[in-house]
Amino acid sequence: MSASATIFREIRSADSDACARGLRRVTQRLATDSVHSKPPADWQAQRDALVELEPRFLELAQSADDVLRELVADLLGAWLGDAALAALLVLARDPAERVRASAVGALESWPHSAEAKEAVLDAAQSNKWTIRMRAVRALYAFEGQEAVDALFCGLIDDDSYVRQGAADSLARRPLPEFHARLRRLADYPAPHMLDAAMDLFGTIGTAEDAAFLAKTGSWLNLSQPSFVRAWARKAAKRIRARLATT
Repeated sequence: MSASATIFREIRSADSDACARGLRRVTQRLATDSVHSKPPADWQAQRDALVELEPRFLELAQSADDVLRELVADLLGAWLGDAALAALLVLARDPAERVRASAVGALESWPHSAEAKEAVLDAAQSNKWTIRMRAVRALYAFEGQEAVDALFCGLIDDDSYVRQGAADSLARRPLPEFHARLRRLADYPAPHMLDAAMDLFGTIGTAEDAAFLAKTGSWLNLSQPSFVRAWARKAAKRIRARLATT
């Protein structure tokens, strides 16, 4: 039996375990390369070969099984289309945390949809760190001040995974205004939450930022705890190393 025939059989199965295996196979085929942020070269051919399964995917998005809804949410992010977006907007309000997190993360595939943006911004304020993390990682794709402001809020989130996710998203689309906002964070009253901000500074900072960070990290600067000074010195070193190769 061919790989595609196996997928068709599993996806159409009434057995939830078999169906889950099929969903994972489809996601593997269509998923964006996490290193290069690009879909596979044969994405369209793979999608066309499975297009008959779209009604089944949309049916599974309404399954009573949390695992199947979660897997469908991951898949629909690579599937695209109006029907996929409509299903994801429903799943982005799902009562199951993991389902909602997966759906929110998948919405990054619709950067020009106002509804997708609203859903991701709403998720960035969730009381669940898993959902906030997926939201800030998805927000890199969306334009506008609201998205930037949400990412800077994420940069000083209580959870370290959310902070790093926000830093990663901001690093993917740096703007000149980011430098001034990062400098203002140097006096944040909860300095233990500046790890991701300092890491971002090291990634996007300029020579002027390196001088600022060197001053912040000075052994004579007793207004900052030792770990913040160490982060600042490390960020300044990274900036100088990067500038030396350009």
